[in-house]
Order: sequence, then C-alpha cells, then structure tokens
Amino acid sequence: MRLPIVLATGLAALAVASSAGAASSYCSPTGDYCTSTQRQSGAVYLRLSAFSNIGTIRICVTDPKSKRVCRSFPLLKRGTMWQVSVRWRSHYPSAGPGRYRVGFFLGRTRLGPLLDFRVR
Repeated sequence: MRLPIVLATGLAALAVASSAGAASSYCSPTGDYCTSTQRQSGAVYLRLSAFSNIGTIRICVTDPKSKRVCRSFPLLKRGTMWQVSVRWRSHYPSAGPGRYRVGFFLGRTRLGPLLDFRVR
C-alpha cells in the first residue's frame, strides 16, 4: 500500500520539475535545425537556423497572461545556413514582467519543444 503512494509522489515531483523550466535552445536530434531564444545586448532574439530552406517559419509567443501571438517569417540565406532572427520587442507585444513561451512552427508542425525567456 505504501509503495504506490511513494511512486505517485515521485512521479508528481518529476512532472512538476520537468514543466517548471523550459530551455532557451534546442537542436533536432539529426542536427537539421536549431531554435533559440537569446538575449543579446539586452534585447531578446528568437532564432531558427537550418541547413536547408524549409520555407516560412511561424513563431508563436505566449505572454505571462496566456495571450498568444503568432507571426510568420521567411528563412534567409546567411553563409551556409538558412536563418530567421527576429527581435522580440519589434514583432510581439509586451505584457510586462514574467515568463514568455516560444514555439517555432513549419505549417502545423512544431519544431522542437517550447522555449522560454523572462522579462523583468
């Protein structure tokens, strides 16, 4: 009787820990593309790099108040890579301090996990 309670408690703790903090970067297992949310000179940039032109990328940002805004951007050739790099404040509204979640999409398919960044 005691073992199921211990297992359930342990699994609940793992679920909370895994959802508590998203990453700020991700690369696909094949290395075909990488996504990131990077702070550079105080500005937050949302980036995707790929080895081939996979088309237009949709980037969706969910603010701390759960409002989601999506915008589409074309990949541009930069050196040997295809990239999109957008400054968050130039393309998305700010809802003040808190945690923002970012998803990168090709059509309806999300590319990698949700990433995040914080605004103070």
